[in-house]
Amino acid sequence: MCELFASSTAQDATAWEHLARFAEKSRNNPNGWGIGFFRDGRALIEKSSESIHAGDQVHDGFLRLARVVDSRLIISQICGPQEGQPKESPVLPWSDQFLHHHWLFGFRGDSRIAHYQSPRPIMPDARSAVAVRVLEFIRDGMEAEMQVWPDQNLYQALALTCKRLITDYPGDYLFFLANETVLFAFLNHGEVLLYQPPQALGQALVLTTVAGGLTSDPDHWLAFANANRSRGQLLIISGGDLLYQGHL
Repeated sequence: MCELFASSTAQDATAWEHLARFAEKSRNNPNGWGIGFFRDGRALIEKSSESIHAGDQVHDGFLRLARVVDSRLIISQICGPQEGQPKESPVLPWSDQFLHHHWLFGFRGDSRIAHYQSPRPIMPDARSAVAVRVLEFIRDGMEAEMQVWPDQNLYQALALTCKRLITDYPGDYLFFLANETVLFAFLNHGEVLLYQPPQALGQALVLTTVAGGLTSDPDHWLAFANANRSRGQLLIISGGDLLYQGHL
């Protein structure tokens, strides 16, 4: 199992306190970690296949990055062993470029989408993580939708693609997808928790999959849960605003 984190702010900012808490509450995920962010419109990722914890301490590299990374959008992932996944599966988050944007992508879940063959594979190795295949499917689908209907927006292209994803490859999906200005969260299983830090004065939102959230009081977190795998739920966030939440 993996845990996901994302922060969205109106201006470049660090997410130090919440990232540190994210690491502390992810002790059961020893297989690697990564932090993705944007700088000058480009997606950058720092990651490691080492455990997030060294004894009782959080990995020093993770904490050092958490202190210095400042970006409007940050996605982090801390991974644990997943059934059926090879040990050499790439550490997330992942990145790609399409539709005139750089993108960050974090994923947890499982399906038979490993058999999907993209005309433009990110990693040709068929043993690559399911997450990479999901990102390829999302990218290919959104590009195809925009070709058919160039006037639609990114949300519409993503929503149609996610519908096809859970129809063509039934399974468990929960992912964060972000470009330099907007964050999408999609799930057809599990739960995403959302929090607005009071000190940010409405200019920031934090999301995570960690049970109970990342503060001392779980009641401060708004839960978006999904139990029907045949229907997905999509959140759209920009800056400190939840712009949309609905089922597909």
